[in-house]
Amino acid sequence: MFVADLDRPWLGTPFLIQGFLIEEEAQLAALQAWCQNVMIDRSLSVGEQYRAPVVDDGDSPRDVDASPRIHPSEPECRVEAERFLKIARSFKGRIHTQRHPTVPRLSPVDGRSPLDSELRYSAPIVDDVYRALRETQRAIEAGGSVDVDRVEGLVGEMAAGVERNPDALMWLTRLKRADQYTYDHAVNASVHLMVFARFVGMDANLVRKLGLAGLLQDIGKVQIDYEILAKAGPLDEREFEHVREHVAHTLAMLNRREGFDPEVLSIIAAHHERFDGTGYPRGLKGKGISLGAEMAGLVDTYCAMTRDRVYCAAVSSQSAMEELNRLRNTRFRDALIDQFLQCIGLYPIGTLVELNSGEIAVVIQQNQVRRLQPRVLVLLAPDKSVERFARTLDLLMLPQTPTGETYRIQRALPPNAYGIDPNDFYLG
Repeated sequence: MFVADLDRPWLGTPFLIQGFLIEEEAQLAALQAWCQNVMIDRSLSVGEQYRAPVVDDGDSPRDVDASPRIHPSEPECRVEAERFLKIARSFKGRIHTQRHPTVPRLSPVDGRSPLDSELRYSAPIVDDVYRALRETQRAIEAGGSVDVDRVEGLVGEMAAGVERNPDALMWLTRLKRADQYTYDHAVNASVHLMVFARFVGMDANLVRKLGLAGLLQDIGKVQIDYEILAKAGPLDEREFEHVREHVAHTLAMLNRREGFDPEVLSIIAAHHERFDGTGYPRGLKGKGISLGAEMAGLVDTYCAMTRDRVYCAAVSSQSAMEELNRLRNTRFRDALIDQFLQCIGLYPIGTLVELNSGEIAVVIQQNQVRRLQPRVLVLLAPDKSVERFARTLDLLMLPQTPTGETYRIQRALPPNAYGIDPNDFYLG
């Protein structure tokens, strides 16, 4: 059976994954020890006796054979692949997309909105966020202040999208690029923080607060010398101290607005503090750092590593996770790193991967039951030539390679691997 929810917050229990398949007696015993009631999702459970009926778009059950098809037909795979590519490519250059009029409906089976409809609905919201960040920077440079009400409203809309389908919002942070690291990093950190907060069971209000903190935590860099921010080499001590001042600049800007949420301010103030006391500006350590601030710092570090910076090329999500794992119980608590790894997975949506067949694919959807077996879209053939007819593979269904092996992911790849241009595929 697949345990979808508990009668208590996930954080503080021994269960590292929010949502997991019961496969051992020990798991069942742990549930009995910690919970009175749990919610089971039949659609994600394994075994004929647990399978839920398939529901169509009209919300009415259909009497169909729900057994998984191990080998979907080539035409069916091709149609689905072409649909995903069409959706992805529709975002090219669309910074002023018209708002979609209809909020995506949640599935009656798993409580999530369909990926494609969520992408189309939330894409213009993300456009608005980028536009608001640009206007905020211009206002600050002209001596004005941050339009907090507008930014809070946009974060609320993104938070609603995260609640409906977190994969879609994370994919949009890859599809949408502003050609400026500051904007991209702010949106990326905000969405990842909200997804993480939702994963560990925080309430909707705190999810939005963390999203707002992630979006605004670096706006003080507007007052840092551009030559220093754009420096390709390592910073000297004086330059580094100057960059550190962006935290104080950010807090000063936000404090100009009377009544700005003090909890958001405290998260921003401490998002560069570290568990071992090596952070800044106050050198806090251990439990002196709030959970929200430590989450913000962890997400900030991960998002920075997976984006190109002037002094460092982006690394794959897998490499970033491996680096975070090396920082456990030094920069960040081990339990928090474990939770983040379970939340994001080694292969988050939009990740380029190499399959054991030699083919290159991109992750287009997570599998909630087996996070190491996502759904992928094959882009390059084994000889690394472009696939004329891209196809999808659901690795959970154990499809087979032409040689009879079961498909599996060999390794994650950084953006631009094998010459794949993100501006062509809108997936990097």
